Amino acid sequence: MTRTPEITLREYQPGCGEAILAAFNRILGQVQVDFSPRSLAEWRWRFVDNPAGGRASLALDEQGRVLAQYAGLGVRLLLEGQEVLISQSVDSFCDPVVRGGLARAGLFVQVGRPYAERHAFDGQGEDRLMYGLPVSSAWRVGRDHLQYSMLSPLWRLEGEAAALEGLEVDAEVCVQTCGAVPEGVDALFAGAASGQSALVIKDRRYLAWRYDDRPQGEYLWLRAQRGQELVGWMVLATGALEGRQALWVLDSLVGRGDEVAQRALMAGAARQARARGLDTLAQIGTDACREWEGLQDLGLRVVPSGYSFAGRSYMPRRPVAWWAEHLSLSLGDTDLI
Repeated sequence: MTRTPEITLREYQPGCGEAILAAFNRILGQVQVDFSPRSLAEWRWRFVDNPAGGRASLALDEQGRVLAQYAGLGVRLLLEGQEVLISQSVDSFCDPVVRGGLARAGLFVQVGRPYAERHAFDGQGEDRLMYGLPVSSAWRVGRDHLQYSMLSPLWRLEGEAAALEGLEVDAEVCVQTCGAVPEGVDALFAGAASGQSALVIKDRRYLAWRYDDRPQGEYLWLRAQRGQELVGWMVLATGALEGRQALWVLDSLVGRGDEVAQRALMAGAARQARARGLDTLAQIGTDACREWEGLQDLGLRVVPSGYSFAGRSYMPRRPVAWWAEHLSLSLGDTDLI
């Protein structure tokens, strides 16, 4: 008679990064086409260096080998003027070797439930919302067992770089490339955040971590200035998503109602695309984006993407539908690039 192996469920603890990483590379390498193993430096950047922290629940076998993980990245959010936490669920996996034998209970569910119980709640230091971009199998399990709901589709906005490069811009706004987070981002965010219901905090602390400090990250910064004042910024990256090669706008911010700065940044980004031999400038986000209509006025067309956000709200007065209407999420708020 075959003995059922003992499975231990517990929270992530300092020092188990290498075991998690080994499991991640082993398991994802079996199921993902063109999988590239992740480095320890990248894992540390995600889960240790993140200003809002990483979190994970694990299932381990008797030898201490990680068999499953439910994990998330903390995200600082300004919710009606108060800083709170939400989290992006990422890097969750289950070893296919044990998945069948534990089908009744579901190892993924076994690690997912204590994760939510430990980290998600409508209280101080807890995640008020958990969101992510689940693959179809994870979505089905999450919907049926972890109370996931569909939060919002992600839309692709794209335009021809040649046309966007030709936008008329006001000479008073100067757009330049820069090698790191530009000076003045905190003051710009504070002004832009005024009156917003839910806005991911894009201050220097976050932006330096997300873009400047990422191992092997290749991002291009644009800054827009009116005189000596920073009036907008944008982060760009080349790559292919859903088979679409483009220069992607990962993140951007301009002062409230500053259409002049928005136009100048878009024209500057188009110049960068053309300089790299790319015909398309594109971005992905939710339709709660403040600049949704303005971007279309500049010539970007809306195309459905194959991505959707799923999630679960832990605030009774703010169901998932409220978040879908009020929370703007961009490509930089995912781990796609």
